[in-house]
Amino acid sequence: MLNQTRNIILDRLQKKDKYDILTFDTHERCQSQMAKTGHNFYSYRYKDCKVWNKEFAPLPNNYYVLQSLNSQINYDFILSQSKFGQLQVAKQIQQQIMPKAPIIHLEHTIPTSNYTPEQLKMLKSIWGDYNVFISEYAAGAWGFDESATVVNNSIDHNFFRPIEVESDETVLTVQNDFINRDYCLNYQGWKRIIDGLPSKVLGDTPGLSKVAGSLEQLREEYNKCAVYINTTTESQMPTAILEAMACGKPVVSTATCSIPSFIKHGENGFLTNNEEEFRGYIKKLIDDKDLNNKMGQAARETVLEVFSEQKYVNSWNKIFRKVYEESK
Repeated sequence: MLNQTRNIILDRLQKKDKYDILTFDTHERCQSQMAKTGHNFYSYRYKDCKVWNKEFAPLPNNYYVLQSLNSQINYDFILSQSKFGQLQVAKQIQQQIMPKAPIIHLEHTIPTSNYTPEQLKMLKSIWGDYNVFISEYAAGAWGFDESATVVNNSIDHNFFRPIEVESDETVLTVQNDFINRDYCLNYQGWKRIIDGLPSKVLGDTPGLSKVAGSLEQLREEYNKCAVYINTTTESQMPTAILEAMACGKPVVSTATCSIPSFIKHGENGFLTNNEEEFRGYIKKLIDDKDLNNKMGQAARETVLEVFSEQKYVNSWNKIFRKVYEESK
């Protein structure tokens, strides 16, 4: 009888419908998607941290901003999404205040060429209690094997979708801090590729471009363009590519990092690391409307299948449930 009662109590402790998650502002549209898991997310604003930019996405209703840690909330876990500051702060909070709250770390990045050997060694040594990657490529780049937990990003394909709008036949790129991040976004290559072509760039890059005035305007720009292009060399899965594909636009991209895992050359876009070929594919898609439409439709189908919002929500809820049950 005592064992039966104990098992009932443990079973109740291990079951919970809504978790309280301490986190930090990171990638607005990615976090908006994660908020659809339905849990409570509390973003702690520590000194010099990134602050949610409402130009990129509005705050979800279940996302709360904390200027100081609320001791009245019994957090189930701490969610870090950046090795640069966040993970260190998360570890300090865990050690000093919340020793029973495991750290889930979601790694969005890959090791890039601007790291010194010492920086890379340090970064490879810092991890959470549970680690998740947004692609198999990223997990491997950080030294994890095929058993690593991977959850692809998702796109709100009900919002980012084809809409009726007059095309302006431009070649669109969306990047933030494009010039300063030339080492991974390949700004110089982009300039050579779009030379003489009707191009447009959006994103927070002083002296070059500004962020779209709203998400509706961003969606309109995706729909207006003829082709979306991505010139990155060390950016594993740019969100803007997926948003453009969700809007039914074909993509011409460099064949780098995890991009070839979801862009199939000649089917839903074109891949090349040769700049002349890159320009040729852009012109082909501008000139051949039937090919453009066919690839654009295939691009959206890829997002619906591979980057499904429901698949993403289910995967994260499975992770949260697993971590919660193991922590008890």
